[in-house]
Amino acid sequence: MTAAELKQHPGYEKWTTLSHSDILPFVQEEFGRRGWLTRFYLLLNLAMLLLMILMAVWQVTHGLIGTGRVVMNTVLGFVLTLSLLVPVHEGIHGIAYKLVGAPRVQFGSDIRKFIFYAMADHFVIGFPRFAFVALSPFFIINFFAAGAVFYVSLNYQWILLGVLLMHTGACAGDFAMLSFFLRHRNEGLLTYDDVAEHTSYFFRKKRAEMRAEP
Repeated sequence: MTAAELKQHPGYEKWTTLSHSDILPFVQEEFGRRGWLTRFYLLLNLAMLLLMILMAVWQVTHGLIGTGRVVMNTVLGFVLTLSLLVPVHEGIHGIAYKLVGAPRVQFGSDIRKFIFYAMADHFVIGFPRFAFVALSPFFIINFFAAGAVFYVSLNYQWILLGVLLMHTGACAGDFAMLSFFLRHRNEGLLTYDDVAEHTSYFFRKKRAEMRAEP
């Protein structure tokens, strides 16, 4: 279904919009709702942090590595994530969009808020394909970073662990949007981006249509 067809579809109605300049407040609001996915995401981040602390304490007390080296290499992992991995992360979003059928993909950012995003102009997408697009960078980057931990020296392991922790934290926007879709999964949400207007439009099934479904 094209965006033009969606606008005219008798079974759908325009429900809400999201200006791309309001992504940060949207993410904060979604996490404030404490849905099961955002709770899981926060617990995942906490579990990773606690595991890293326990690993660091054990390794330092056994003389395997110094505290300064752990901190420095972890911070280096943070820096690499927030610099080199940003285009990789968004590029994976772009490839995922292409794989689900988007004819063209563009990228945007709000440097002041350190927000980056991929857009498929007027490409209509629903929950299953959106979930694939949203989670692809999380799984791909974290899979390779976690796998590489077992094949490098202890110093490099802490760089990779820093990458894992920071990249997982940087996926907050993806999890927030996916949580939004899940909260409204019974409404048959469809969305598309309008690149020129820097806005995402959300449509849902008309209530009469939802009541008529068995």
